[in-house]
Amino acid sequence: MKSVIFTTITAAMLIACETQQNPTVSSAQKNSLNPIKKTSKPSFEPMSLEKYKATYPDLAGLNHGIDKFFDRYINVFGVTIAAMPNTPIPEIIHSAKIYAQLLDDNEDFIPDDLKIYNYHQKDREGRNSLIVLVDTKALDNKWIAFKPGQRFWVPAQALRPGHAGVGHSRDGEMDIAVEELFHKYGKSLQHVYPKDFGLPDNDAGATWSSTLSDAMDQARGINRKIKPVNGKWIYPRNAWYTYDDTSCEWGCQIDEYLWHIWGTNIGYYESLTRAPDRPKYEGKPGGWCDNISGEWKICSKEKLKEVDFASFNLLNNKGYQLPTRIPFGEYGGNRVKYHGYEVDVALDEGIRKFSINRKSSLTLTLKRGNTYYFDQSLENNSGLSFRFSSTKNEDNLDKTEYRNGVLTKGKPGVRGSYIRITIDSNTPEKLYIYCPEEIGMRNDINLLIKD
Repeated sequence: MKSVIFTTITAAMLIACETQQNPTVSSAQKNSLNPIKKTSKPSFEPMSLEKYKATYPDLAGLNHGIDKFFDRYINVFGVTIAAMPNTPIPEIIHSAKIYAQLLDDNEDFIPDDLKIYNYHQKDREGRNSLIVLVDTKALDNKWIAFKPGQRFWVPAQALRPGHAGVGHSRDGEMDIAVEELFHKYGKSLQHVYPKDFGLPDNDAGATWSSTLSDAMDQARGINRKIKPVNGKWIYPRNAWYTYDDTSCEWGCQIDEYLWHIWGTNIGYYESLTRAPDRPKYEGKPGGWCDNISGEWKICSKEKLKEVDFASFNLLNNKGYQLPTRIPFGEYGGNRVKYHGYEVDVALDEGIRKFSINRKSSLTLTLKRGNTYYFDQSLENNSGLSFRFSSTKNEDNLDKTEYRNGVLTKGKPGVRGSYIRITIDSNTPEKLYIYCPEEIGMRNDINLLIKD
């Protein structure tokens, strides 16, 4: 995409040394058309490597140096999400929940497609089981180069700082994590269903086509034989997919095309107004394709059906159990145990207020037994601590901090800082937010505790 740098890297999942065993699953069927055994419900707990290895003892590759780079791990239906030390924990949880929804669209804790689920469990068929969140590009490159003798290396999807926008899609801002993780999901479609979603290896001289590649050729108005002219792609006037990055050749363009048609088909493109890190006033009400009109020109599902029926038919009429809802990173709601939120500071009539996921006035329902992380990494938080109290007092005077089950890490405004609370049987039915450093700081955020 022109306005955003996307990172799809080839890195290593540490896979050798032991014989991989598929996770044990209990007997339950999702439906008669596509039976799948019930899997363990993800908790989204960010674990240390020691706890992760104890919880998932059959996962291969965890004893071969992964701890040199990553210190927090979450497992989602056989996929490992690994994060470097400075990654905000809410971003790790957010990424894990996005991928969970891509695999389980209706959030019943059973993956939608048996073949896609199995693809994520198998080493020798190209275990597609690692998503990494990295601290810097330099560390990203070191991880890519790290090869301590594994028998195989397979792709890992990388998210760099700022890619995981907790709560951003709800605000109309493009969340890069949604696209990057969909690219990973798209790879599983390519491998499992090559006839329809396959990626012919054009560089190796492959001449076969998939339904997807044929549809893309029609959308571009040119095929794999056409090369850039004087460093530019030359598209016919009636083309509606006109990606202009010449470093992204025919095979790469198929990945991007699949993302465009899926994002359009589920209504994601209509819901977005602006690029990452751009203020609301820069938003374009025509949706995401208004922002990338030089690359993609179809803004709605209805228009996709009218203009690009081949792709519409592939996504909607061929029986594939593809995700149909926008993955906001809210998978499972309070039915799962671990949650993450982004804290910022907003101005309201000249008075500073905390906001959670871009909302400065809300009541957030927390469930007993669950754990909630409130990330204070954003610079606006500098010098302003986010704290809990069981009493409501508008001017912050005589506040008594509620500390049961509460842990703080880092300094507000520094990447990776947060406050965490675990809701137990003794937590009051209501909690309030305040800032001890700023008397008179208004807050319209209430926490309602439910059993």
